[in-house]
Amino acid sequence: MHLTVEEALTIYPLSRAKLVAGEKGLSRILRSVNVMDAPDAGDWIKSGEMLFTTAFVMKDHLDMALSTLRMLDERGGAGLGIKVGRYWDQIPQELYDEANRLEMPILELPFEFTFSDQMDALFNAEHTKTTKKLQTVLEKQKQLMQFALRNKESSDIFHMISGILGQPIAVFGQGGNVLFHNTSWSEEIILHQWPWTKSPQWEGFGDTRCFRIPLIDSLGCTGFFKVYVNSPLMLKEEEALFHQAAEILTYHLGLDIQKAKDPSRQHALSQVFTDFFQRELSFHDFMKSCKSYHLTVISTTYQCVLTTIPSEQLGATRLLNEVRQLLIYHPQLQQYESEHFYLAEGLFSIFALPEEQTFHKKDFLSSLNSCLSQLTSKTSAAGLHCWVSRVKAQPEFIYNAFNECLETHHAAERLRMSQTVLHHDSIELFSLFQHLSEEAMRGYYNYVLEPIYGKNKQVDPELALTLEVYFEYDGSINETSRYLFVHRNTVSYRLEKIADLLQMDFKKMSDLLRLKLAFLFRNYLK
Repeated sequence: MHLTVEEALTIYPLSRAKLVAGEKGLSRILRSVNVMDAPDAGDWIKSGEMLFTTAFVMKDHLDMALSTLRMLDERGGAGLGIKVGRYWDQIPQELYDEANRLEMPILELPFEFTFSDQMDALFNAEHTKTTKKLQTVLEKQKQLMQFALRNKESSDIFHMISGILGQPIAVFGQGGNVLFHNTSWSEEIILHQWPWTKSPQWEGFGDTRCFRIPLIDSLGCTGFFKVYVNSPLMLKEEEALFHQAAEILTYHLGLDIQKAKDPSRQHALSQVFTDFFQRELSFHDFMKSCKSYHLTVISTTYQCVLTTIPSEQLGATRLLNEVRQLLIYHPQLQQYESEHFYLAEGLFSIFALPEEQTFHKKDFLSSLNSCLSQLTSKTSAAGLHCWVSRVKAQPEFIYNAFNECLETHHAAERLRMSQTVLHHDSIELFSLFQHLSEEAMRGYYNYVLEPIYGKNKQVDPELALTLEVYFEYDGSINETSRYLFVHRNTVSYRLEKIADLLQMDFKKMSDLLRLKLAFLFRNYLK
């Protein structure tokens, strides 16, 4: 039996009982019922047990009644049910007070029903409840099996599994990075006491519990899976259901790592792209191979990212695997269809950009930074960098996109730029001024931007932000207004005020170039 005392009091004929004390203990778990009228009844009490009595033994011994009540509390008992009217006309006030202090429920049992009537009703209700739970578990097992048997990968696998289980879940990568969670908790809370042991374990208590399962395959532990439950009691069959869901997640997450080592589609695509980038494969043959492997991300607008880690860095391969996991499953990147495979230079990723909405470079870079923030906070990921190409609209530009990633990488090394995520646009003008000293750069941007950023300047922060976003979006008032969530006329008004402060004319190319260089130097030095 697995009921709370409160649930038990809704079951007829126990529903005719009266709760007279210990109301705060209604959440106690009732696992069994025992009938005792012996002097040593307290010695036989078990955890979760409710004791039914006629009070025959204790009717003239209040100290015995108090001792039994305390023994119930010490051993985790569920409560005390007393049939009033035979030996006690009413329950002593001292027993009420002690029950309230211990938060131990005391029930006045209905006189017209036998103990066996009430016990049978409880067991029947528990049997019915358990049967319904088992039927629900069986249905969920079928749904999980149907999902697992689908011969296609689902980028929405986490939502699907959470929906089937009917519970919030959290999924973690190899290094504790949060791949997904739909709980109400923060990432800091759900990562409490990381790193975890590689064995299934319950966390928390009561209604805040979760079941944690390591995701282990032939390659080792590929991550962890947590299911958050809203019930203090779970059947073993429900735990088995969670393990079944974990097996499916293990397969999908482990598959992404194995693909790079297996002579299959991903391995073949890596070779195709390597041959094409090294000019050992014609564009015609390259597209023919992409079609045969159903690679569609370059048939629409797309953007490329090259992730690099120094090969001599300890754990470089494992770290790239973690990055690959994040790029595939991170919630902020789920909107992009993507392909990821390994080249000699690092992990090469292609993201198909949404056609139905205007693409914004700043949003994509922000998503990348957010995705990688969990990894970059680790000292082991100090050498991790993502080099981002410009947006491309035709398949034949894939070679240019790859070269832009490489150029960004090499220029960043020459210019000693330490950003984790760097776009090709960031280094285009920098490369022309790489021989300038930092003092010269700082002097120039201080001279140009002093009216806004100089010391003791009381400039509205909204004006400064508007100017930065305006240049980030290449002078587009519409894009600036969209990003700032203000009307385009508001942007125009702010720009006029900024132009007056800077004593510039934004319609003049020379003034715009001065500002562009000032911002480039400022960003570099930041």
